[in-house]
Amino acid sequence: MNRVFQPPTWQVNRRLLITGAVIYTPQYLFTAAAPTSLLITDGIITWIGKDASKHHDFADAIVDVKGALVLPGFVDAHVHTTNTGIILMGLDLSATTSLAEALTLISEAAKTARGGVLIGHGWDETRWPEGRAPTRTEVDRATWGSVAYLSRIDVHSAVVSSALLASLPGIEQVAGFRNDGLVSRGAHHLAREKALDSIGSGQRASAHRATRAHASAHGIVSMHEMAGPTISSADDLRELLELAAHEPGPLVSGYWGELASHGGIERAKELGAIGVAGDLFIDGALGSRTACLRTHYEDEPTTDGAQYLSAEDIEDHVLRATETGLQAGFHVIGDKATDIVVNGFRAAASRCGSEAIRAGAHRLEHAEMLDDDHIAAMSELGITASMQSMFDALWGSPGGMYQQRLGSIRAAKMNRLADVSAAGVLLALGSDSPVTVMDPWLAVRAAAQHHQPHQRLSIDAAINAHTVSGWVAAGTLGVGQLIVGAPAHLAIWELSDLTGPILDLSAGGPNCLRTIVSGATVFDNGSLAVQ
Repeated sequence: MNRVFQPPTWQVNRRLLITGAVIYTPQYLFTAAAPTSLLITDGIITWIGKDASKHHDFADAIVDVKGALVLPGFVDAHVHTTNTGIILMGLDLSATTSLAEALTLISEAAKTARGGVLIGHGWDETRWPEGRAPTRTEVDRATWGSVAYLSRIDVHSAVVSSALLASLPGIEQVAGFRNDGLVSRGAHHLAREKALDSIGSGQRASAHRATRAHASAHGIVSMHEMAGPTISSADDLRELLELAAHEPGPLVSGYWGELASHGGIERAKELGAIGVAGDLFIDGALGSRTACLRTHYEDEPTTDGAQYLSAEDIEDHVLRATETGLQAGFHVIGDKATDIVVNGFRAAASRCGSEAIRAGAHRLEHAEMLDDDHIAAMSELGITASMQSMFDALWGSPGGMYQQRLGSIRAAKMNRLADVSAAGVLLALGSDSPVTVMDPWLAVRAAAQHHQPHQRLSIDAAINAHTVSGWVAAGTLGVGQLIVGAPAHLAIWELSDLTGPILDLSAGGPNCLRTIVSGATVFDNGSLAVQ
C-alpha cells in the first residue's frame, strides 16, 4: 500500500532560506560539519548547499540558525491524542512515587473539578513502595464521591469510583470486575467508554490542540492516531482529522481499530482512516496481567492473561482489509497472542498469496514478546513492527515490571528491537502516549541503551525508525529525509558543543528551537531571528 503525500490545506507557499545549519546525515552525528543551508519553496526542499548568498534575493525570509542541527521531523507511530491531551491539561499520575502521593494529587484534582467527572492516568503500582493500586474506597474519599476514572499506565486496567460503577448496572457480572474498584478486561472497557462519554466535542478539541502543540514542541511532524470504538470514538477521530487538515501542526494519519466483520472497513473509509488497524486488541497488557501468555504470570500463577480475538478473526480481517486496500493491524503483546496473530496472517496468506499480504503493508503494534518464528513471519509477509523503545526504559531494568510479571528468563527477551531490524522488518517507533511521554529523543536514547545490550540500535538506526520509517509504516514513500524534492518536514535543535560529538543524549536530547511542517512553522521557541 503506497500513498502519495498530500500537502495540507494550510501549507505555507513562500520561500524560506535556512542558513548556518548542521544538516543531519549519519556521519555528522559524531563530527562537526561545515555550516550548510537549505531553501524551502512552497513546502518543498528545493536546494541544499554551501553558498546561500545566491538565494538571498529570492527568499521571502532568511533564518540563520547559527550552527544548530536540522533533522528530519520525528514521526510518532502510535498515539492516543485525546487521552494525551486530557492528561496534559489535567491529572497525570505517571510521576508519582507512592500511593500516598497519588491520592494527594487525586484529591487536589477533584477540588479543581468541583464535582465534575475526574479522568486521570498513569499510576504504576510496581514503582510504589506500597506495591498496590488505590482502592475505590480510597478514591471515593479523595474525590468526595465524584465520578472518577483513573487508568493504569498501560491503559488496560483502571481504578474507578463507586459513583462510576453505580452508573453501569450489571458491571458486576462482566469479566474483569473487582469489588475494590480495580477493573480490567470487559469491565474496564465499559468503565472507560462511560468515562470518555463525558468528554464533549469542545473538550476533545482542546485535548487535540494540546497534544499537537506538545508534539510540535518536541520536533514531531506526524502522528499515527490509534482510534477505535473502545479507545475513543468515531466522532473523536473524525474531529481530529478535520482539525489537523485545517490547523497547522503535526500531520495525522488515522487508524480505526474495529474488525471488518463488525463493519470496521466501512467505518474506516467513512472516517478517512488509512487502516482498520492500530489498537485492535488481541490481548491486553503485561502490567495489568491481561497480555495473553503461553504460560502463567510469575507473580500470579492463576492467570495467563486475556485473549480477545481468535486466529480465525484475524484471518478474516486481514483478507478483507487486503482486498479493500486498507492496512490491517493489531495490538499484540503476549507470546501466545503473537502466536495467534501470526497464525491468522499465515492463514490469510495461504488463501490470497504472500505477495498480496506484503502489498498490504500491514502492521503489529507493540510486539513486545516476539520469538524467532514471529520475526521470520513478519519479515516474510512484510508486516511492520510498530514498537515503543520506552517500554524497555520503563520496565526492562533488573527487578522491574517485566521481571516481576514474567521472571528473569522471559523478561530478558522483551522488545527485540535489534533482532527485528536485522531481519529486515520495518521498525517504526512511537510513544503509545499517554502510556509513555511524547519525547522522541528519550525514545532514541532508550533504543540505543536497551537493557539487553544485544538489542540496542545505533543512534542512526533509532533516528531512522523514528523518522522515515514512520512515514513508510503509513504507506507514504519519499518523505522524511532532508533531500531536494522532499516535503519540508523538519526540526531545528540547539547544539551546545560543536567541537566534540554533536549529539549528546546523556541529558535526554537537545532543545527544540523550531519545528516546520510543509514549510510552515508549527513551533518556535523564539530564539531564532528571521531576516
